[in-house]
Amino acid sequence: MVLTGLLPAAFALTGGALVGSIDGAAAGGFGSAGGRRLVAAIGGVAGLFALQQVSGPAVRALADALGRRVDATVQARAMAATLAPAGIGHLEDPDVADQIAAARSVGTGNVTAKDAVVGLAAVAASGIGGLASAAVLAAYRWWLAATLLVLYAAMSRVFTRQLQRTVGSLRGHARRFRRSSYFRDLALGPAAANELRVFGLGSWVGRRFTEQWELAMEGFWHERRHRRWVPPAGAVVLLAAQGGTYALLGRSAARGEISLGAFAAFSGAATGVLAVFATGTDKLNITYGTASVPAAIELERIAADRRFELTGTRPARGMPASEIRFDRVTFRYPGRTDPVFRHLDLVVEAGRSLAVVGQNGAGKTTLVKLLARLYDPTEGRVTVDGFDLADIDPRAWQRRIAAIFQDFTHYQLPAADNVGFGAIERSGDRTALRDAAERAGADEIIDRLPAGWDTVLARGSPGAVDLSGGQWQRIALARALFAVDGGAGVLILDEPTAALDVRAEAAFFDRFLELTRGLTTIVISHRFSTVCRADRIVVIEDGVVVEDGDHETLRAAGGRYAHMFDLQAAHLASGSGSDG
Repeated sequence: MVLTGLLPAAFALTGGALVGSIDGAAAGGFGSAGGRRLVAAIGGVAGLFALQQVSGPAVRALADALGRRVDATVQARAMAATLAPAGIGHLEDPDVADQIAAARSVGTGNVTAKDAVVGLAAVAASGIGGLASAAVLAAYRWWLAATLLVLYAAMSRVFTRQLQRTVGSLRGHARRFRRSSYFRDLALGPAAANELRVFGLGSWVGRRFTEQWELAMEGFWHERRHRRWVPPAGAVVLLAAQGGTYALLGRSAARGEISLGAFAAFSGAATGVLAVFATGTDKLNITYGTASVPAAIELERIAADRRFELTGTRPARGMPASEIRFDRVTFRYPGRTDPVFRHLDLVVEAGRSLAVVGQNGAGKTTLVKLLARLYDPTEGRVTVDGFDLADIDPRAWQRRIAAIFQDFTHYQLPAADNVGFGAIERSGDRTALRDAAERAGADEIIDRLPAGWDTVLARGSPGAVDLSGGQWQRIALARALFAVDGGAGVLILDEPTAALDVRAEAAFFDRFLELTRGLTTIVISHRFSTVCRADRIVVIEDGVVVEDGDHETLRAAGGRYAHMFDLQAAHLASGSGSDG
């Protein structure tokens, strides 16, 4: 980088030597001393040019490699901060979401820390070149070199501060940039492609993107309008400084105070001093790219806030041995006023299957999140074998849970990973993977994949295969069963067979309940053909348990469960409830 920075000054000197030796070579020929000086100067210029062609790309390549490391470090720190809390409450905090977006360079044109490092290397080389050129110019008039340095450095500072204010105005609208990015991704991705076209939403999504983007850019445009005088004023000062310098050099040459070669050398040096005033794309990349660094640091600070901390150190090995108890639990999501549960009391007996039913919005999935300790109750407590769940190590307890959530993840990775993530420490055991897949009915799916377990499950990648909803659900079931094989003591299935037809669902549960006999199992489903097979069923309504018993007891009671069961049975009997 230092060598690259010194090259402009070296060019100025050798260029001056070349110009200065032309008269001597013309008078005496190439064999004369003047001719030899000309040849040497030409060789020097050629050598410097070759060196420039090598050093420039080399510096950029090194800076690019270093920048990628810096960018990876920033992203790794942002990921670590996001994954650090055992719960998920922080992910619903708008401030956390804003810092995550900023760390991902949303709102700064996706200019990353890597671009900042590359720009910094270029600006540093330019600065070295400007100082070296000033040193050459100082041989003519030291005060002229000093004046240009101070002037250009001050101008650079003014422009840099303007860029920083601009980036600050963008960072202040991270939430709107997130919103505009959502509409952009909605239009560009495959997830919503069908509905955007069927419902004619393309234009609406485009307008919403533009609207949110323009709102986010208001501060940027205001800042530019407020300081629109800076660029033209800078250009005037620059023109006056450079023009005055060239005029002074020209007058000295005309008076014979300096030779023609010295004039060429000092003129080149005067141009080289301009490098101190580096305001191009590199400066822009530095200002934009470094914005992700403080965002990652701030994200670490916010994520470490005590309000997101789930405490507890008691080991979870062997739990639950007797029961999990919800003791007068009240819970409301962050930022909301209405509680999902109000003094909920519920006992989950270890080693038995429990089905949870209720209307949409009754809190069934929230119950699972509390049990898995993704949140702590707002009031009341959850106990395991008599111990407060808040005193149990949250990570250790979560490893005792095998869960399939409604929105389970489709990992765009090989099939082996999609199942093996249930117990990652055993994911290399293909025999165990196969066993879990067979019990989930996913073995035939794996066998039909072009590369078997090594096939990537994704859309749009070479050699990859995407699965249907029902197939993905079987893969997720295999993952949960693999977790149980790896030591999980509680199996939670949140709408586990929603993508299966009625016959496939019945066959699965006939086999499933036999395979999981003696395991603490919690099933949430809207299909009563599923829940009726459980040892025990609870109905949740308005944040509390309103009915509790087995299928026959609840049917005989003629309450809410019986009413919902009869409605669904009639629906299926009419033929309209069959999946097809």
